[in-house]
Amino acid sequence: MTTFQDFRRTISHRIDVGRKRRQLRRELAQLATMGSLDAVLADVGLARSQVETLIAGCDGSRDLLDQMIARLGVDAARLPVDCLRDMTWTCTTCPNKRQCREWLFSIEETECRAFCPNAAQLDHELAKQRPAHA
Repeated sequence: MTTFQDFRRTISHRIDVGRKRRQLRRELAQLATMGSLDAVLADVGLARSQVETLIAGCDGSRDLLDQMIARLGVDAARLPVDCLRDMTWTCTTCPNKRQCREWLFSIEETECRAFCPNAAQLDHELAKQRPAHA
């Protein structure tokens, strides 16, 4: 039964990813038509040359990052905006999303540091958030 559930989850995920990519492509095209694309990209710290990477990586990267942040015990509300933006881009371009999803869905307490390119930053932010013990 688990194999069927995994297969179903994989198919559902792929359909959702395709839907998100099409929606993002439409929104970016609309912004380009209105002449606002460059300004919007600049607001989020991206250039036109990064648009295709953004579209290719829009498969729930931010959701994965949010889940990773929560699982590691980092208070997302206390993260600096630029730090969160940089970690989101790193997650967007990460080649290890499948391994990340598997780790997030598992109940095992294995390390994510072996595959997560944001691990060092998350550790740093968690250390800043935890009060020093005297």
